[in-house]
Amino acid sequence: MSKHLTEKFANKLEKEGIQVKDNGIRFTVTHLNGKGKVLGRDWYKGYIGITDKRLALVSEGTKFLNIKRGDERFSSAQFVEDNVACLEVKYLEEPDSKRSLIFHIYTSKAHDILKQLEKIT
Repeated sequence: MSKHLTEKFANKLEKEGIQVKDNGIRFTVTHLNGKGKVLGRDWYKGYIGITDKRLALVSEGTKFLNIKRGDERFSSAQFVEDNVACLEVKYLEEPDSKRSLIFHIYTSKAHDILKQLEKIT
């Protein structure tokens, strides 16, 4: 089990059938205002996993992304393979907000994750 996942959440992902996972990845969370100006960027180390039902991005027990299939955040998210080792996830933080978040997830499995995302979105 990853040190980033709680036992309860790890069990939930296992039951859902993990299709692609990577542990010890690095990722950034960038906060943008409505005009696209960077308000801040933070670096984390964590775990990414995708099941038949959800995308999960976790660092030391904190769920940065826990998006289930059918969730409106899936339809509002833009998933881009920024380069062979980076998956970019961009979406509005809240439907009524002009602020947005961009996640840059550095993993050698970016292509595999993107392909699996296409199956569940």
